[in-house]
Amino acid sequence: MVSTSYPGVYVQEVSSGVRTIAGVGTSIALFLGRTGMGELNRLVQCLSYEDYTRAFGAEYAGSDMARAVKLFFSNGGTTCAAMRIAKGANASTLTLLNEAKGASLRVEARSAGSFGDDIRLAVSYNTLTPEATFNLELFRWQKSSSGVQQKTMAESYAGLSMDPRHPRYVVDMINQSSALIRVSSLAGTPAASGYSQSGYAVSARTDTIARIQWSSLIGKNAAVNRFRIAVDGNAPVEVDLSSIDFSVAPLDTPSGCAANLPLAIAQLINDKLPAGCSVTASMQAGPAGPTGQDNLATQYLRIASANGDVRIESSFGADLAAPLMLGTANGGLESSRYGDSRPAPTGYVMKLADVAAFAAMRQDSFNKLRVDAGFEIDLSVAPFKIATSPASITEARMYQDASASDQNDGRRGLREKLAIIAAAINAKRITDSSFCYGAELWGDRLAIIPLSGSDNLKPVVARLNGGAVVAPPLKADTSVNVRHYALGSVGASPYQAGGTAGNPGIAPQAAEYEAAYSVIDRELDLFNLLVLPQDADHSEADTRKLWGPASVFCQKRRAFLLMDPPASWTDAQKAVDTATGVNSLRIGLVKDHAAVFYPNLKMDENGREIMVGPCGAIAGVMARIDATRGVWKAPAGTEADLRGVTGVQHRFSDGENGVLNPRAINTIRVFPNGIVSWGARTMDGDDAFGSEYKYLPVRRLALFLEESLYRGLKWAVFEPNDEPLWSQIRLNVGAFMHNQFRQGAFQGATPREAYFVKCDASTTTQNDRNLGIVNIMVGFAPLKPAEFVVLYLQQMAGQIQV
Repeated sequence: MVSTSYPGVYVQEVSSGVRTIAGVGTSIALFLGRTGMGELNRLVQCLSYEDYTRAFGAEYAGSDMARAVKLFFSNGGTTCAAMRIAKGANASTLTLLNEAKGASLRVEARSAGSFGDDIRLAVSYNTLTPEATFNLELFRWQKSSSGVQQKTMAESYAGLSMDPRHPRYVVDMINQSSALIRVSSLAGTPAASGYSQSGYAVSARTDTIARIQWSSLIGKNAAVNRFRIAVDGNAPVEVDLSSIDFSVAPLDTPSGCAANLPLAIAQLINDKLPAGCSVTASMQAGPAGPTGQDNLATQYLRIASANGDVRIESSFGADLAAPLMLGTANGGLESSRYGDSRPAPTGYVMKLADVAAFAAMRQDSFNKLRVDAGFEIDLSVAPFKIATSPASITEARMYQDASASDQNDGRRGLREKLAIIAAAINAKRITDSSFCYGAELWGDRLAIIPLSGSDNLKPVVARLNGGAVVAPPLKADTSVNVRHYALGSVGASPYQAGGTAGNPGIAPQAAEYEAAYSVIDRELDLFNLLVLPQDADHSEADTRKLWGPASVFCQKRRAFLLMDPPASWTDAQKAVDTATGVNSLRIGLVKDHAAVFYPNLKMDENGREIMVGPCGAIAGVMARIDATRGVWKAPAGTEADLRGVTGVQHRFSDGENGVLNPRAINTIRVFPNGIVSWGARTMDGDDAFGSEYKYLPVRRLALFLEESLYRGLKWAVFEPNDEPLWSQIRLNVGAFMHNQFRQGAFQGATPREAYFVKCDASTTTQNDRNLGIVNIMVGFAPLKPAEFVVLYLQQMAGQIQV
């Protein structure tokens, strides 16, 4: 009631009590069986045959599953669900190792069987944060019609992390998106801290040389003194280092000692960070100098956090991050706590732990690089000349850049030299088409990547000086890996383990079908037709064991089971045989929820004629007839022609059909107008039974009404159980039944003759009301098919005058 408080007109909407009941779909098919690929026991909705093949493939896998689904859509089906089942199947697996050869990721193909043995993976660190994240490329090798291996189903994932808190955590990203694999993390305890390290190598000595280097970058009142830092996932804060004064005292005094520099920087940062968030700072050893020249020994500034990662970026003014090379974008090195947990990259890649060893190499230590036998890259000619420092620098090192003017200048040369090598390798690829490698620079790492060749190809790299091989090649402990990781047992990577080949399993038995029904019960909202395609490895006894439980499941779900004929039915007499005929199929069967169709059909498959069970095609015919005529029309007769088939296994005469039809065997016959379904009886339709659900359209119409009313009356639950509720039920159910009457679903010339709806005190007693029950009685007069058309002909006698 509306609450009134002032004189005036009040408006309130009142419910009309109309709750429209919509009719449910009548021809959603469900297919269960073996397939060549796809996840086991996972329902997939298919709106076309192409949807099905994307999920399960089109190849024959011992079952007529793909053929049945193809015939379903060819004959007018529009929606189906499919599930792959098998006994003893398992998927291809692989364990990826990190660079220290500890377990990183367990990889498992989504599809059981040999499908997964053709899946390949490539890992790279070519991301915005090369020491924190990684990229993963996935694909499957598949031979084309000409026999050439081609990449199919390719997937690419960029910027993945091993950190469970990261928005691109590898387990979440892959398992939610990939159609090829699922992964689980095997990473152990992460590193003690994440850090950001300067890419600028300063002197390791605490004398005037170091003081000059630092004061030129961070002196009091210097032009550059700021950077932005984000720690443990918090928002970036700006840090001002102008309060540090390096010009008033020698660095070997307590007030200006180089050892105190990290402490001062850490304090200034921590003053800006939120509570509970802090960093430490230290000087890390860099490239060593040559013997007797310890003034060339170097060190790097490192800012670390024990709780998470550290990210540094340039300030908007007076920026110090760029000249000091802090932050990945400025040439610094930023390592995640979970960086070491990543799977090792594929190809020939420098390890981070050995970068300093390369940086300390003399620039003239080699002038050529050999990648595999016969491919040499000259590094002594412009623009790929490594030795770029002036002669005034004694024994110039890789970390000294081209602009260096003395021993203590030009401390940012590491990536410069690596870029020169990468560019030379890529230039070789352009000029020599037989050279199958490319190169990339991943932060402080050089990666030489095979672009073609076998999956297990490992680059063989040698460093040459004056034509002679110089060891080690580029680094003492470079990661030499294969081109691709391979699921199964064919991979030869030193960074993979535990690869097992997939097993497609054997034909599913009754237990696998029962398990599938449990999954379907939980996950599939509606289906109307159940098809169990024939399996080549099922004996006739195996198949007969499936029909009873399947029909019970259909009865529970208000669906209908379509049955293929047994292989022993080689003629009409065998089909009605006492021991092996149709009566033997009825044992344990919910007879009015099932129908058998006979014989098998012929279809062309790549120029070869094969036999296939008829139920996939029959389900499609039912869908077509339902759409054009209605579920109350028998899916049989001349308009129920079967498409996509070339013939039938057995042809019947009218006399043979006359033996089969009274026993409720629905025949498929060949007429001049095509191959047609010529029967519409349930397994309860034997003339001797006298069943009210003798005919298939009557049973399916009843199931349609039951399911539609079941769903359309849920609103009535917990409503007050009295006349207002009963009248609303009569109104809504009556409207639904009248709509079916208008479409021609029932017998009768008037609604009174066609159906009735009762819900009142006569159907719901006081005791029922006390128990919380409301009873609704709905009756309908079904249309029976004109199975026998009897034509009476009479000659007219002449005009006889009486």
